[in-house]
Amino acid sequence: MRFSFLTAVAAAALTAAACGSASPSAPSPSVTPSPSPAPAPAPAPAPAPAPTPSPTPSSQVTVSIIGQAGPGSFTPNPVNASVGSTVVWQNSDSTLHHIVLDNGTDVGNLNPGATSRAISVTSSAAVGFHCTIHPSMVGTINGSTPASSSPDPNAGY
Repeated sequence: MRFSFLTAVAAAALTAAACGSASPSAPSPSVTPSPSPAPAPAPAPAPAPAPTPSPTPSSQVTVSIIGQAGPGSFTPNPVNASVGSTVVWQNSDSTLHHIVLDNGTDVGNLNPGATSRAISVTSSAAVGFHCTIHPSMVGTINGSTPASSSPDPNAGY
């Protein structure tokens, strides 16, 4: 009988476990439906282009020839120009002039109303200039060095 009683208790315990128990059970996982069709992944943003260095702007200084008045023949005088910039002469006088730099650079003849070719400033040193036709007409170019520059190997002065 003892065997039957134990067997009956064990069978009851197994039946209770199989049908459910008094202890709480873990909730079954829920499944989230995926949208149909699946959305495409967002495209990766395009990389930003590398910045393009800005060229250093070159400036040009115009020297007006205003008459035969010694150092007052040119305006401005002295001429202040940065290394890398250019200087041109414009003949605002009614007479032919021929401008030469004291370092030998020949700017050339300038008829009334004409403008010379551009001369590059390649040095921070001062250089004089004059009219070969009217030797009392004199001036000076004062070069200045910008923060970062390199001389123009094809320069005239």
